[in-house]
Amino acid sequence: MMEMVIHGVSTRKVAAITEELCGEEFSKSTVSELCKRLDPVVQGWNERSLKDKEYPFAIVDAMVLKIREDGRVRSRAALIATGVGEDGYREVLGMRIGDSESEASWSAFFGWLKDRGLHGL
Repeated sequence: MMEMVIHGVSTRKVAAITEELCGEEFSKSTVSELCKRLDPVVQGWNERSLKDKEYPFAIVDAMVLKIREDGRVRSRAALIATGVGEDGYREVLGMRIGDSESEASWSAFFGWLKDRGLHGL
């Protein structure tokens, strides 16, 4: 179930697929609870050290998402950095949610990458 969520399948659809395949009924809230186990894994990946590898090039972008926060739906910016290593392969370096695509959000994002050891650009 967690693998399906990682690949972008909604919790409601995961519940329906699991019921069809296994004959067991899982609510979308049960699927959500199981997927909470992924949070520390994802956080560990997103906070990993970047000091052991040089990335001559970095591509940054943002995507505006609607996020439910404090009982309200708000527009927030998902700031994403992709590094191109010396071997020519791309790797997602990290993602953070910012208030918007403001100078303050980008500055905090780049500071976060630098604090994690990003160098060699």
